[in-house]
Amino acid sequence: MIKTWILSGLLATATGTTALAQDATGDWIGTVKTPAAELTITTHVEAGAGGALSGYAGSPDQTPKPLPMADIAAKDGTLTFAVPIVKGTYTGKWDPAAKGWVGTFTQLGYEMPLTLVHGKAPPRPVVAGLDGDWSGVLAAPQGDLRLVLKVKTGPDGTLAMFASPDQGPQQMVAALTHEGDAVTVQLKGIGGFDGKLAPDGKTLDGHWRQGGGSLPLTMKKDG
Repeated sequence: MIKTWILSGLLATATGTTALAQDATGDWIGTVKTPAAELTITTHVEAGAGGALSGYAGSPDQTPKPLPMADIAAKDGTLTFAVPIVKGTYTGKWDPAAKGWVGTFTQLGYEMPLTLVHGKAPPRPVVAGLDGDWSGVLAAPQGDLRLVLKVKTGPDGTLAMFASPDQGPQQMVAALTHEGDAVTVQLKGIGGFDGKLAPDGKTLDGHWRQGGGSLPLTMKKDG
């Protein structure tokens, strides 16, 4: 069954060995290593009236949607926060040498080191020639599975979203490449598709790979 980790983290910065609440604002980025893959974590934190902190996190390798954070606190050089939607929490200490918060993101009891430093995730690359909705049926051992790929290019690059409707409504970000007639679709920590684009640009013939094996898969462009 196709599964994914939805992870997130938050960051704050400070200019000394002690971090104050007003220093925990801005955009931050880090990386966690899950059992399946290495994932980028992004955060944005704002200070409201009275210095109360609010913000959202993101896992751009998996979803374009912001993940609201709660219980954000930066005090005495320690940053803590929660991401309720993924049942995750973070605790980190300000490290002047690292210029960031060095700590641990915990999700469902699994602890992952996470250092958050100032910055944003880079824009997604533009992948030409694949925009549109694609669909196919994978003859998996447990039965046929419908697969859907939605590709859209905009000001922030090309976003590809993958779904397996027979296994649930969840959509996942896919890394997409297109060189000549060769197309790859990669889901971090799960698997991917390698295909050849037909001359009319409406059919992808190839194989789905996952867990060391592969199965034939043809995806057709809707419309």
